[in-house]
Amino acid sequence: MNIIKKILGANDIVKVLRIKPFLNLMLSEFFSQTAFNMQHFVIIFIIYEVFKSNTAVSGVILSFTIPSIIFSVLAGVYVDRWDKKKVLFYTNFLRAILLLFFLIPNLHLAAIYGVTFLLAVATQFFLPAEAPMIPNLVKKDLMVSANSIFGVGIFVTVLIGYIVSGPLLLILGRSYTFILLSLLFFISAVFILLIPSSKKVKDNQVLGDGVGESIIIEIKEVFAFMKKAKKVSTSLILLTFSQTILFVFAVLGPGYMSQILYVRVESLSWILLAPAAAGMIVGSLTIGTLSKKISLHTAITIGFLLEGLVFIFLPHGSRVESYRIVQTLNEHLPRFLDINILHIIMFSAFLAGLGNSLIFIPANTTIQTHTTEEFRGRVYGLLNALVGAVSLIPVAAAGGLADILGVGTVLGGLGFLLFITGIFRFFF
Repeated sequence: MNIIKKILGANDIVKVLRIKPFLNLMLSEFFSQTAFNMQHFVIIFIIYEVFKSNTAVSGVILSFTIPSIIFSVLAGVYVDRWDKKKVLFYTNFLRAILLLFFLIPNLHLAAIYGVTFLLAVATQFFLPAEAPMIPNLVKKDLMVSANSIFGVGIFVTVLIGYIVSGPLLLILGRSYTFILLSLLFFISAVFILLIPSSKKVKDNQVLGDGVGESIIIEIKEVFAFMKKAKKVSTSLILLTFSQTILFVFAVLGPGYMSQILYVRVESLSWILLAPAAAGMIVGSLTIGTLSKKISLHTAITIGFLLEGLVFIFLPHGSRVESYRIVQTLNEHLPRFLDINILHIIMFSAFLAGLGNSLIFIPANTTIQTHTTEEFRGRVYGLLNALVGAVSLIPVAAAGGLADILGVGTVLGGLGFLLFITGIFRFFF
């Protein structure tokens, strides 16, 4: 027992969790990200139920997406000027208040779009403040483990959002669901109060004369910094590429379920999304534990290769079930453990999630360790803007390409791009 305690005590993940300010940040992250992920699904469900229109649903998705393109870089500039603790507190508090507007009966569609737009704007200030807080709370040698825990928090809350939103809406009803989500944001804000302030705001960083010119200068500064900091700019590009691929896959998911697996679209969450989220969680914990034994560059390369192979395989997964090795395994397994196509696809989704975590955590760690406090908020603001802008065209085009070429062909193409990226990183 003492040996086990010593091993656990030496584990970097346990060490990081013993840092109280960081633990409070992660608890805040859990409650805020849970509310954030669930609000998307709840609002979409309600809009479709009330208006019975896919166009109305598209409108609310745009209301969430457009602010990231318009405000992310600007938000990053202001977050670097302000105390990040206060930014996290007020953005959580504001989102909690905004959700209460959904308690108004018979809310007009335009008003729903307006509230969701404001929620998204508040989130653009929240995002560049959250991850950049980690280097202020954790020593450099524990950064990978800290980002692993941060990644686990994100992926767990995504999983909760996928699985719980629908049932929660059915059980609690619209009003009580929004009250609960608002309460989660309030709880997150309380945990933020327990964290030390990240820095003092300088007098020359407050709003005043020449603000517009100052903001333009600061935006130019971050682009100049990115040109010099090659590791940071490379990580930014890799994260943008990886997130764009995920968004495209989300568009193709329903078609994959109905056209290739021939199952109900409603099964998407437990056949693909839940296993992928589980893979992300396992990958986050694994890389956090092995951070001293594997380089960040190698982890990212493995992530791209693994994710690429899975995407290439997915359109052909149904053929594997007929292979002799699977049939032989089924002959020796108990009846209830027979391997079928769904098991194979779920395991593939798990591997894809694991691969994504091997990209997400090292890339975030690289950005945080090679970026000073002066630039960190602006760099993350730029990341959010890039993800929103770069993903807009591929996401819009993915559905049309899938209708023309087939879902399997587009998935295979995405897998090829990911795999080639991994090969390029391996040799260069």
